[in-house]
Amino acid sequence: MAKENNVINREEGHGAQEAPVRAPVEIPQNVMNLHNKGLAALERNNPDIAIDIFLRCVQQIPGFTAARRNLRVTAIARFKASGGINSIAHHLAPLTGLLQKIKVKGLLKSGKLEQALYEGEKLLLVDPLDLGFADIVAQVAVKAGLVEEAVMTLELVRENLPAGNLKVLDKLGRLYFQVKNYRGARDCFAIVQRARPTDAEIRHLLKDSEALATLDSGWTEAADAGDYRKVLANEEEAVKLEQESKVVKTADDADSLIAAAKLKIEAEPNNVNYYLNLTNIFMQQKRYGEAMETIESARKIVGADAELDRRYSNAKIAQFNAEIEELESRGDEAGVIQKTAERDQYVFDDIAERVTRYPNDQHLRCELAMQYFKNDYIDEAIQQFQIAQKNPKDRVVALYHLALCFRKKGLLDLAVSQLEMALEYLPTMNSEKMDVYYMMGEILLEEGKRSEAEKYFKEIYKVDVTYRDVGKHIENIYSQKKKKSIGEGEGEDA
Repeated sequence: MAKENNVINREEGHGAQEAPVRAPVEIPQNVMNLHNKGLAALERNNPDIAIDIFLRCVQQIPGFTAARRNLRVTAIARFKASGGINSIAHHLAPLTGLLQKIKVKGLLKSGKLEQALYEGEKLLLVDPLDLGFADIVAQVAVKAGLVEEAVMTLELVRENLPAGNLKVLDKLGRLYFQVKNYRGARDCFAIVQRARPTDAEIRHLLKDSEALATLDSGWTEAADAGDYRKVLANEEEAVKLEQESKVVKTADDADSLIAAAKLKIEAEPNNVNYYLNLTNIFMQQKRYGEAMETIESARKIVGADAELDRRYSNAKIAQFNAEIEELESRGDEAGVIQKTAERDQYVFDDIAERVTRYPNDQHLRCELAMQYFKNDYIDEAIQQFQIAQKNPKDRVVALYHLALCFRKKGLLDLAVSQLEMALEYLPTMNSEKMDVYYMMGEILLEEGKRSEAEKYFKEIYKVDVTYRDVGKHIENIYSQKKKKSIGEGEGEDA
């Protein structure tokens, strides 16, 4: 049996809020095998077969997130290949999918959630980019406790519709708000409100999202003052300031922009965007000490905040690197060694402290795990990677490194199981999948399973003959086969 953990992604600086963690879903081996057949069908460019297989997977195990994502992504790719939103099928979808839509709504109303989920996937196969269909399926998923799947549904629609589609932003913002992802909701509603400034409901939702996002970020001073708008980052203003900070070409340009940024801070001392803009300019000019001082000033306004902590850490590390480069240019080898050790210790201690401050930030957990792994604290790394792999965006990296950890401990069967889980989230051959295949091949060789290892090395070799030592592995495999064939031939002659 394989386990799949499902959790809403919480990312530093992007506003995702932690949702209640769903218990690990047990994926029976027969369903895992079925899913792998779907992936194989994709690799053979048979999307219709893959979709049918993935659909059977989610019918049997509704919480099989990887299969549901692969189903959705494959269906969207097929739909776009046939014309997408410009096709007649897209324009007729509300009519052609009407009966199926009514069926899903009826199942939802009667509380038959698993059936509603399955029929919802069939509805999306009519048109995976129909916003009305996607919204219904998302609400079914929320009711069924599959929050990650609900968010994924609307996010995929947003990604595949033209940028700035107000209808999908409205729907996605409401879903984010419903699942307590207040920063995500705020970002969506801010765009909609600028386009529809007279929409009182959107204005109200935006105000509530801003307030709740502030509270969740720990911006306690803003809460006490009751003036969230003076502290919160205004998206349009932030983008404009960032663009301004990128036009620095000379020292004179920088001095001019720094002076202008400081004047803005004096005029509006509670506007954090101005501090971040000034920090960007200082970072470009490699004035890292002043960048850190500016971030400290922003901290006095907003209190504890993960994004400011991240920026401070980046500035400090950049300062270390600049000092190391200076020592290298002077040929001070002892100084380079000492300063590098100081930097590495700072990185380790800083990430550990930030994990203590933000224990629910799974991306930070991944960074801490990497530090443990780098310093050969394998048991500690395993613990952190196991938490980090709940974050969808770090999942493959975490599973891959868990396999490395188990391999170091000699637990090859556990290493293989982590790699197999990672492959569930890698439907197409890319660099990550080649990494997983390569390690799988090496472990199978260690176990003496040469024929099984051969399959993985061949898959890499078909795509990239220069990848690591895959060429040597292929040569060794065929050399062994040749020797065996010659030996058998000599035995026959004897």
